[in-house]
Amino acid sequence: MIGRSLLRPLLAPLALAAVVLAGCASSAPAVAEVPDDVGPVSTEPVVAVLDNVYDPVEVVVEVGTEVTWVWEGRAAHDVVGEGFDSGVQGTGTFTHTFEEPGAYGYVCTLHPGMDGTVYVIPAE
Repeated sequence: MIGRSLLRPLLAPLALAAVVLAGCASSAPAVAEVPDDVGPVSTEPVVAVLDNVYDPVEVVVEVGTEVTWVWEGRAAHDVVGEGFDSGVQGTGTFTHTFEEPGAYGYVCTLHPGMDGTVYVIPAE
């Protein structure tokens, strides 16, 4: 029988691994229709990836626009949406060009509740 003192150092890493693996099972949100009341179009959209929040949470762009996410927080995060996935990063940037209209929700699979939306509208 293994003593409790030998098991204790193993429990924390195993618990962390279970949380990370559970987060990895999350899927990207589906693309939805853009509501009529979205805000103004951003011509140079940049989203800060902070500790457990994206800033801004919502951006509006025209079809064909590239959105850039910039890691500014201390923790590792990812950006996962329908058709794009940054991979887990602690620093750097990730860009994605949106070619079709729609409301593209995205999440950090490591941190439940950390989400955002890119609203893509037809170019005028």
